[in-house]
Amino acid sequence: MDKFIHYLYTHPLAVMAVTFLVFFIAYFLFKKLIKLTLLFLLVLLAVGGYFYCKDPHKKVTENMLQTVQKVRNETGKVVEKSKQTYQKGKDIYEKGKKLGRDLYVFPEKKEKETARQE
Repeated sequence: MDKFIHYLYTHPLAVMAVTFLVFFIAYFLFKKLIKLTLLFLLVLLAVGGYFYCKDPHKKVTENMLQTVQKVRNETGKVVEKSKQTYQKGKDIYEKGKKLGRDLYVFPEKKEKETARQE
C-alpha cells in the first residue's frame, strides 16, 4: 500500500486518472439521484415562475403558503373520502360473505326438509 501511495505522489498523471475514475464511478452510482434533483429544481423553478407571472406584486412566500394550505385541505378531504369508501366496501364484502354462507346453508336445509317429508 505504501508503494501505491508513493507512486501516486510521484506521478500526478496517475492521480488525475484515479480521480477521474472515482468521479466517473460516483457519477454512474448517483446518476438517478442527480437526475431526480435536477428535475425537482426544474419543477420548483417552473412553479415559482408561474406564481411570479400570475401576480408579480405578491410575495412568493404568500402564494406558496396558500398553495400548500390548499393542498393539505384537499388531501385531507381525499383521505376522508377514501376511508369512507374503504369502510363501505368492507361492509359490502361482509354482507356478501354472509349472503354466500346463507345460500350455501339453504340447499342443505332444503334437502333435510325433503328427506323428512319422504
